[in-house]
Amino acid sequence: MMMMANELPEDLVTLILLWLPVVSLLRFKCVCKSWYALITHQNFVRKHLLHNKNSNTHLLLHTFNKAMDDYVVYMISYEELQISLTQPLPPPFFGNGDTFCISVVGSCNGLVCLHEKRLHNTVKVVVWNPTTKETKVVPKSNLPLFAPAEYCTHIQSMGFGFDAKTNDYKIINFVSMYEPIWDYFSEDINEKICQKEVYSLSTDSWKKVDGPQCFIFEEVPMTYITGMGSWLAYVDYVSQRDLFVLSFDISDEVFLKTPLPDNVIGQDLLVLNESNAVVAPRTVDEEWPEVCYDIWLLLKVGVKDSWTRLFTIEQSFAKIHRPLGFWKNDTMLFSNVDEGQLVLYDPSTKQMTNLQSHGDCESMQLVTYMETLVSVEGGNEFEDQDNC
Repeated sequence: MMMMANELPEDLVTLILLWLPVVSLLRFKCVCKSWYALITHQNFVRKHLLHNKNSNTHLLLHTFNKAMDDYVVYMISYEELQISLTQPLPPPFFGNGDTFCISVVGSCNGLVCLHEKRLHNTVKVVVWNPTTKETKVVPKSNLPLFAPAEYCTHIQSMGFGFDAKTNDYKIINFVSMYEPIWDYFSEDINEKICQKEVYSLSTDSWKKVDGPQCFIFEEVPMTYITGMGSWLAYVDYVSQRDLFVLSFDISDEVFLKTPLPDNVIGQDLLVLNESNAVVAPRTVDEEWPEVCYDIWLLLKVGVKDSWTRLFTIEQSFAKIHRPLGFWKNDTMLFSNVDEGQLVLYDPSTKQMTNLQSHGDCESMQLVTYMETLVSVEGGNEFEDQDNC
């Protein structure tokens, strides 16, 4: 192997290695110093990412496993929906059981952002590459330091995405501040100070950004679509005033608002065909507590008239706990309220199929994931050369 590595031209070695999976490349770093330098170089990491972007997609299911009394992630093949790997969370979280809440902020280019939360406040944020096993603990947010004296702080939500202009990964943090005399769950936006902050992986630092005064639906995870993170947000939920999708351009660091369709109350926000889709409950009969779920697709961020209703999930599927994401041909993945099982729903046939993964339905999260060499340490400079 050493002789072959030294005899082959470097450009040919690069072309061959680009076809290999990450697990193999991690082993081949030990072949020789030149291969180690090649495989770990930012140019090669970027080329490998682009080369395998459309053929290396998985689903990552995060949930609390009651049998193991701990959080785990299931790696599910995108094509067959079969579990290929089950693994615990990385060392900063492994073995902590259900003593606190751990959620997936987002997944992008092989990096997964995890958020540990206790009593409304963030304890730890970690960027993790499940394939390379690398982890990075993110510095604590600065926003609580800027709260007025004696104010309480509350982490509403977070987001994670990629800035293509600077080749950087960023985390967005939503923090509300309020006086102790007010109950946090008071829905009056005027009683709180809502601030936003962005973390850059390349600089390993936070900075404040301007954005609209609003609440984020805390139980609804962020969606991420090619440089744009989105959340369900509102100003006054009680009177159903100003419900909208709040989107954040990761590169330009600006917010965009898209009002929901009239008389629509969003319950969940998902990604379908590189667009945001809202799951909205609707009462079928005023005399009976029957509810169906309409699926609305947003064709253009910032344009209210671009919403279109795709299909409706009927009341007969009331056992579903909540939608987790879309699969092929508009089929949807749900968690089952009875068994905490992952189920597949086909809107064209209205058939449900139970999959083999189990967990706590309250903690289930599903994100797309791809195996990459992208480092959790950041690094946003690429050399302009053909060969690594």
